[in-house]
Amino acid sequence: MYPSQRQKSVGFTMKKLWKYCLLVMTAIALLLPVSYSQDKPNSIDQSMYFRSFVQDRADCEVKVENGKPVFSAKISSPAAACPDAFAWSQFLSSVKGEFWTWGTDQTVWPSKPLPMCTATVSTNCCDVSALTSPGKTPPTQCPYNRQDYPGQSPLIATPNGAASAAVLNHGHLTSVETLDPGRLLRDVELEFVFRNRPMVDYIFKKDLYNSEGLVGRLNAVNDATGKADLQRAHALEVRFPVDAIMVKADFLHQDILLAQGLIKDMGDGQIPNHPDYPYVTMYVEGKDGAEDPTTGYYYMLAMTNASKDLPSWHWYVMEHVSNLGRCDYIGCNDSFGYAVNPAGEDGAIFGTHFIPPKVGYQNDKTVSNDPIFITGEVYNPDDTGETITANLADLYTGLGIATASVDSDPKTLSPSDPAWLNYRMKGTQTQFTTATGIPTGMGATITEGGFVNSASCMSCHSQASTGPQGAPGVGGVGNDWRPNLFGFVQKVMGAPDMNWFFDPGTQSYDAYPVDFVWGVLNAQCINPGPKQGDPCTSYPNAPSELGK
Repeated sequence: MYPSQRQKSVGFTMKKLWKYCLLVMTAIALLLPVSYSQDKPNSIDQSMYFRSFVQDRADCEVKVENGKPVFSAKISSPAAACPDAFAWSQFLSSVKGEFWTWGTDQTVWPSKPLPMCTATVSTNCCDVSALTSPGKTPPTQCPYNRQDYPGQSPLIATPNGAASAAVLNHGHLTSVETLDPGRLLRDVELEFVFRNRPMVDYIFKKDLYNSEGLVGRLNAVNDATGKADLQRAHALEVRFPVDAIMVKADFLHQDILLAQGLIKDMGDGQIPNHPDYPYVTMYVEGKDGAEDPTTGYYYMLAMTNASKDLPSWHWYVMEHVSNLGRCDYIGCNDSFGYAVNPAGEDGAIFGTHFIPPKVGYQNDKTVSNDPIFITGEVYNPDDTGETITANLADLYTGLGIATASVDSDPKTLSPSDPAWLNYRMKGTQTQFTTATGIPTGMGATITEGGFVNSASCMSCHSQASTGPQGAPGVGGVGNDWRPNLFGFVQKVMGAPDMNWFFDPGTQSYDAYPVDFVWGVLNAQCINPGPKQGDPCTSYPNAPSELGK
């Protein structure tokens, strides 16, 4: 072999060896943990800046006086100035008031409603005097307050859907189960919406419990604006009283939580539960007390609640501390109830009020790797440093919540159940955008599973409306046209669009807003059409005499 050929052969061999060495080194680098020093915010930190604003004023303190939370007199609007403290006070007050005895969608919007009693309709009708003088049995075709009938039937279970075999044997599920386990549970959750007495009374008195009453209001408003009677049009607006409250609680059946490994056998005759952070539980019977697949123990995982203390309501989310992915995507923000470690991922400092989402790195390059979300994991208090504040601890004690050492009756909800201590506030929402135009958002891991990152309680509920024939005025319940990366439809965020409601270029309503209350989806016809789903046989041009 000539020298030149030998040199080429050696060169070729060295090139191949170098390639192999490079491949080996790259493989080793991918397997080894990578540490990154951070001297500036990464892209996720930058986005979390807009999620981690401190919500409460520094002087937001709450005391219990005469069994009720009381804010300092210098705070004229606690819901606006102290939204986080106000949320905790509302949550614990609702537990103290046993919200599970309030009106449900089934008792507020009857499946076969009767018309309101008026001067011309006096039989087979709903008499509003029953609100103050209830009879011995609940008027099943009229709205009523469940507290007035303590011997009534238990809550009826109507889950979003029956759990598939794949859910119950924990196999053959899609990647969404790992990346966003809240979506899996959302699909088979049991959701109750409870409404307090002032809210139920308003719905009844304003004739908003049936489809004809809702459309009659839309027709009356359009008639008034068409005749330039703008004063009457404004007077007909749906505006719930400031003491109206709605509580939306999400429960999962025991079989599902056992199959997913979220609860365990506790032994000693106890029902299965989380060994460290027990869930609040209740027993739900099937329809008319019959045994069916929905019968059994249910565990509360999340709540999405609202109070009418602000014109667009005050919204907040509560989650069980062990929910998988509890602070994913948007973090957990609480400036009142719990203090946490101030340092987030890679040393970014958010303060003692905010738990940022878990973050990793793409790690497909040797330098400048992109930060990405690590999802579906538990945000353990041992890691987050979550410690209850003295003010919140005093609220629990002062209101008599979680005072028992054990839950004496897991079949029923009770204010004394110590499991109430195992829920954390994820955040509050009181406006559509910040003062700098950033759309605000909020969503629970279970309730908004699959689209937490784009969820907005206020924006979604602002679309609650009725159309000319009783159907929802704005279709889709907050849906946007874009799918997210999973394929689930995203939700609207930010301020409402007037084109949702008005016929373009006019003041006439195509969709009449009902003050953020999606419960009107349950409204049925007094005089239904010939087929299920048909519009009512006719609609009035005005609300009933008493429902004005």
